[in-house]
Amino acid sequence: MGGRDEVAGELTWRELAADDMAEVAALTGRCLAAHGGLPVAAGEAFAASRYTGAGVATRGALDSRGRLVASAAVRPVPAADGAPPRAMATGQVDPAYEGRGIGAQLLDWCLRTAAERGAQVTVETESLTGAAERLFTSRGLTQVFGEIVMRFDLAATEPPPVRLPAGVRLVEWSARHAPRFFRVYDAAFRERPGFPGWSQQQWVDWVTAEGDLRPEWSLLADAGADGDVGFVVCDDCWVIQVGVRPDWRGRAVGAALVAEALRRMRAAGTTEAFLDVNVDNPARFLYPRLGFAVLGRRARFARAGA
Repeated sequence: MGGRDEVAGELTWRELAADDMAEVAALTGRCLAAHGGLPVAAGEAFAASRYTGAGVATRGALDSRGRLVASAAVRPVPAADGAPPRAMATGQVDPAYEGRGIGAQLLDWCLRTAAERGAQVTVETESLTGAAERLFTSRGLTQVFGEIVMRFDLAATEPPPVRLPAGVRLVEWSARHAPRFFRVYDAAFRERPGFPGWSQQQWVDWVTAEGDLRPEWSLLADAGADGDVGFVVCDDCWVIQVGVRPDWRGRAVGAALVAEALRRMRAAGTTEAFLDVNVDNPARFLYPRLGFAVLGRRARFARAGA
């Protein structure tokens, strides 16, 4: 685009810059309000992580009033040594402008931009709709990842009473207990599709990446002689991850851990809690029973073999 505005119909197309991130975030907020999805995506920091940085290509559409009504970005992502270049693409269209082919234009631009770089591309969305899914599949893309985003209204709802099995006690997160949390994580998720095979340090770094892990809300279920059987880790308003050892599933350990974490959040004055759960994780059926409401879906799509 070379920094030069391109006018097509009622929209003006141009590249986006760092000082456009407030507009990108506002556009995301309008999309989330209409279709649901990940609330944090409506923040400027989240927008900057997608639309700014070395090697990022962007495209935005402004209406006649100069308001951003569509945006897209293609950013490089690390690839394994010797592997083809990889790219992640994202895009969104103001709900008031849907159904005019703008989303198709943006998607085709993303695919073309990645192809020009010789990169295998994955397309991500924080607010998946049926129309978007049909558009992706029409371009030969298949869903390779999906999560359901849920919210618990702590201001209006008290977490349900769920008891831990007899003999199980709770241990709060600490640096000393982090290895115990990791061992349960490894046992709980090793059999899951897409398990990353992280080391203990990689997992701890991921859990604590934002610097706001709440130790008093992050709990380990200790079954005494049978060892540690489940865990939950939380930050200021997110249930980051829940896991239960396979041989202890079906005994309400996960439900009890989440309910206790929510009780502690509520007692501390937190008004809402969020989580996201993979679409192929059976735990997605547990959380609505505890009182979580579905906000939307987030997903990634790629071509077979990418």
